[in-house]
Amino acid sequence: MSSVVSPLGQAGSIALLGTLVVAESVWLSENAAARGHRFPNVLGALLAVIPIGALAYLVAYRPEHPRTRPASPAERVALTVFFAAAGSFAAVGLFPVSASGLRELLYPLGLVVLLPLSHLVVYRRGYRVVASPVSRQVAALRRRRE
Repeated sequence: MSSVVSPLGQAGSIALLGTLVVAESVWLSENAAARGHRFPNVLGALLAVIPIGALAYLVAYRPEHPRTRPASPAERVALTVFFAAAGSFAAVGLFPVSASGLRELLYPLGLVVLLPLSHLVVYRRGYRVVASPVSRQVAALRRRRE
């Protein structure tokens, strides 16, 4: 049994990780384009594989450059999938599963289960509950420095 579960589990983990990277890249490039970045596709591709760069984009570039257009459908879909995939990694990681192959099989299942919740957060503006306090704290830190 473990000989079948392990390759399937590894494939599920790799597929979920690939989904996470592609969704992050699409969201970053769409968000950068909406904020007037000159090379949004290059930025999205680079920052999807450099996590500290994505964090720097969110903290430094994004607050300084306001959106020039609303979120596109591609941006919302990418953000929805990204939240669901990241949540799947976090949620399945919390479960005490002894068989490692079984844990990897749960990753895609977690993605499917978390997609509706992620949809509510992105499309029903639930992200503002999380983003507003963080934005206020970043703005307060900037004011202290100046």
